[in-house]
Amino acid sequence: MPMEKIKILLIDYEEDFIKNLSEIIKSRNLELDLAVSGEQSLELAVNVKPNVMILNLETPGIAGMELLRDVRKLYPEIQVIILSRHYSIQDRMEALVAGAYKLFEKPINIDDLINSIKEAYKEK
Repeated sequence: MPMEKIKILLIDYEEDFIKNLSEIIKSRNLELDLAVSGEQSLELAVNVKPNVMILNLETPGIAGMELLRDVRKLYPEIQVIILSRHYSIQDRMEALVAGAYKLFEKPINIDDLINSIKEAYKEK
């Protein structure tokens, strides 16, 4: 029986980053949808039902931390991996308390991110 494809929702506003990361993710045989705002990502969470969400804390619209809390409350089955250019120890603690699976600082190691996506999927 073939393994179900992991569905990923990437929320980020940096075009080059999204383009590069989405090409890599798709080349690893993972399914990907993109959102550039918090509002758009909540809409996609309903329609696409991703297994793993990769969320940039600096996403425009709904603030990243607020979006994390909303997703974990409304869709507890979705694992959320946080990306950020920089976050404080307080941000890190707040994100983990709110239910983030893992946090990465940009620039990220792609293999670490892919491995975390697969781990998060297994734990859903």
